[in-house]
Amino acid sequence: MYVTRYGWLSRHLTSSILLVMLLSAATFAGASDDPPPGPPPDLLEAGRRAFTNGNYRQAEYYFRSAAGEAESRSTAGTELAFALIDLGNVLLIEGKSDEAEIHLDRAVSISRSNPSANKQQLPIILGVLGKLYDQTGRIDRAESVLQEALQLGRKLLADQPQYQSDLHNNIGVLHLKKGKRKQAESDFKTALTLIEKTAVENDGRKAAILANLSALYFVQQKLDLAEATLLRSIELVERTQGPNHPNICALLDNLGYFYFMQGDLTRSESSLRRDLEIRKTAFGAENPSTASASTVLANVLAAQGKYDEAGNLFTEALHTQERVLGRGPQVASTLEQFASFLRHTNRDAMAGDLESRAESIRLELRYTVSIKGLRDR
Repeated sequence: MYVTRYGWLSRHLTSSILLVMLLSAATFAGASDDPPPGPPPDLLEAGRRAFTNGNYRQAEYYFRSAAGEAESRSTAGTELAFALIDLGNVLLIEGKSDEAEIHLDRAVSISRSNPSANKQQLPIILGVLGKLYDQTGRIDRAESVLQEALQLGRKLLADQPQYQSDLHNNIGVLHLKKGKRKQAESDFKTALTLIEKTAVENDGRKAAILANLSALYFVQQKLDLAEATLLRSIELVERTQGPNHPNICALLDNLGYFYFMQGDLTRSESSLRRDLEIRKTAFGAENPSTASASTVLANVLAAQGKYDEAGNLFTEALHTQERVLGRGPQVASTLEQFASFLRHTNRDAMAGDLESRAESIRLELRYTVSIKGLRDR
């Protein structure tokens, strides 16, 4: 899902799923050591079933296997591109944006240059790539790619309104992030209209759009409407995908912030705890997404004076982020939040050490040339 996190709007925006196909099936078991046998279409179908049920690690396993099989069979056209789209999308959801970008770039190259590739793939790939650029801070590049995806989608996806809806939802998130509220509202309402034209149930997609409308209402200070729309979105996911599906995480994150802003710390904590537990199950305890949720909950606990648990969550999140992400902006942000918490609890020496580490990372990032940034210019 691509859902605007309206408490941390400047940090994150979330988007609708852009899988080529969404299927329903029982949750798969954990991945085995050996790739499952079978042709790429069968592996993709298995991966999509796992994805739909929120088992992202199992889905990643099948999509990697599908890509490997397609490579070994020299079918570097439609089958390989489909596998790379799905693999890139699930990696992005898991917080593995660098690897996701590699696969999505390759899928774009195949779709543009290979005569045997399914041309309907291209706007779908660009939609996921635009989401990735947005989530990694390359806003202008994201807007350019999403505009191209929309233009192509009108021609190539005319008979598939659900994918056009995804694209309008994704660019609506970007417009909201850039402060273009009227345009964002138009995008979201267009996305809703398109999704209602589909012959099959698309409640998951509808929930994502409603959540983004809720975020818009929140920044417009239409608080009653924001809460009602967000609760409707959560109910849709719970009814159609289950109460513990990872698609509900961003919605619970928003609900937790909404209650925090209303001064209802008890309900805020409850929503954020549920968010964190679902992420631990879906992504694992040592995942960047889980670590991010831990820092959010830690801040709410600190506001209630629950300092021991808040400190433990900050510590765990920081260790995970440093191990998985290295010296990046997310680590610097957590160091700064943790330092603020330590100063509030009169541990100034420890706070000073964390602030120095954060400043070192910020300076390093400021004076480091990004190859990605140069390429995107």
